[in-house]
Amino acid sequence: MKHGFMRIAGILIGVVMIANGIVMLANPAMWYGAVPGVADTGPLNVHFVRDIGIAGGIAGAAIVWGAFQGGWIATTVGAALLAAHSGLHIIETILGHHSEVLGAELLTVHLPAWAAVAIALVQRRSARGA
Repeated sequence: MKHGFMRIAGILIGVVMIANGIVMLANPAMWYGAVPGVADTGPLNVHFVRDIGIAGGIAGAAIVWGAFQGGWIATTVGAALLAAHSGLHIIETILGHHSEVLGAELLTVHLPAWAAVAIALVQRRSARGA
């Protein structure tokens, strides 16, 4: 990728997603209690937290791969998962669910998702030579 800032941002987003996924896999109960608003969604389901940790970790790995390889497809796959997750949170907030954690979600859910989408778009544009 020609854009150094975008590459660094992709690596940072991806590494944070991988780290979060590892914590979700290794210690779901700690993760569940530490993240604001998660406990308000219902009782802890260790299997579900680990499932989501796997998905988030793989999304992060795809974004890191794309940052190192300039692969807009890899970045797009990771960004798509993050953007879909963000979209779900946006819909739930509109419906009145968990709006008390909107500030935390802006930094932990929405910003990484839409930054990853922007990175994928820049990579795609660079790949097309535009």
